Amino acid sequence: MGKVRISQCMIVKNEEATIERALSWGKGVVSEQIVVDTGSTDRTVEIAEQMGARVYHFQWIDDFAAAKNFAISKARYEWIAFLDADEYFTPEEAQFLKRAIQQLHVQGQESILTAWVNLENNGSVATVGTQRRIFRNIPTLRYKGRIHEAIDTLDGHKVPTVDMTKELSIYHTGYGATENSKKSGRNLRLIQMELEDHPDNYVMWGFMGQEYVSQENWAEAENAFRRAVSLIPDSMRGIYDTSSSITHLRLLEVLVIRPETKEEELMEAYEQARNGWPKEADFDYTLGKHFASKGQWEKAELHLHQAIDILEQYGINSKSMVLAGNIQKAYELLAISCYNNRKMEDCLRYTTALLKENPYLMSTATVMLMAFAVDAGTSALGEEGAREVAGFLGNTFYDLNSLKDRLFVLRAALAAGYQTLVQVIRGMFTSEELEAVDRALGV
Repeated sequence: MGKVRISQCMIVKNEEATIERALSWGKGVVSEQIVVDTGSTDRTVEIAEQMGARVYHFQWIDDFAAAKNFAISKARYEWIAFLDADEYFTPEEAQFLKRAIQQLHVQGQESILTAWVNLENNGSVATVGTQRRIFRNIPTLRYKGRIHEAIDTLDGHKVPTVDMTKELSIYHTGYGATENSKKSGRNLRLIQMELEDHPDNYVMWGFMGQEYVSQENWAEAENAFRRAVSLIPDSMRGIYDTSSSITHLRLLEVLVIRPETKEEELMEAYEQARNGWPKEADFDYTLGKHFASKGQWEKAELHLHQAIDILEQYGINSKSMVLAGNIQKAYELLAISCYNNRKMEDCLRYTTALLKENPYLMSTATVMLMAFAVDAGTSALGEEGAREVAGFLGNTFYDLNSLKDRLFVLRAALAAGYQTLVQVIRGMFTSEELEAVDRALGV
């Protein structure tokens, strides 16, 4: 059998800011790049042609699946990678994909499940989910859906799929509020068209709720999500996807935002969600954040702990994408909850785990030192206890012979209000260093 080749496909409109990166990852990996333009008025087509892509034009008919299937019809090779213009693989993972396709083709696989990493405008991870964008180029696999389209079978066969969420991640950069707002009007119109034809389509009601969220129309978002939840069939219980478990999650998120929500309503929605989808950690993470914001620390600790346990037990395959993208924040919030619940040993355990991964998390270091400052055994020892804390920090996370590390610990001790430790750390500076430090700190 000869070498298996990949066709990279995408549909575009006014993507001059991202089209070069979208095509760059495929260079040396795919055997052809197909760009279907749906009406660009900027330099998208020009840039794509300059980069060697085969460009086709498709008259927009308010149907994403139709446009994508047109692109597939132009593909000549055995596998298709269908990423959007604001998505990409890293160079290393693109090369891995090229090698993996050869083996998967022989095995008879027809699609690949990858991780999907949504990036905020500042580059930070917003959420982590899963997508099926790499699939075999066969006549029975095509996109379905006017909007929020998905690859599906035309003959009803079960698609052999390999899970490569740990090896491959699609990075999505169009997740920021500005981009979502720009697309919201178009999406809302297409969803309304779908609901006119199919008024009981719970999937579209869920997407309708998301569009209202992008407009910060919380009342209409809640109504749409409640309608979606009421229409989800029992057969979808335990299936984790955007049309079922995530719809319940979006309802919870809107309920915690709305000041009108009573706790009984929130907990009723939570219990309904957990009963149907017990492997979804984001339900508990959402409530944990909510109760922490209200200063209800015991409830916050309970739900944050449950969220992390669920994530560790069941993973992120089509679920727990918010917690997976914010695991550091979750552990830190759990540590803060433990601190406020006077569980200093637990607080120190969680902050220690975080600082071992990244010792320069100022907020985490501050919480740790707050816990040490009020710990009965440590505080009873006074300066000797503070010296023991300094020794622990120096042996575990920091080089206290380093000016940078001493300054970091000093700042954390000041933020924690741990004055005894502040004096111990200040004693490690020379007089010249202290003058510079005091000037920098405005002392």
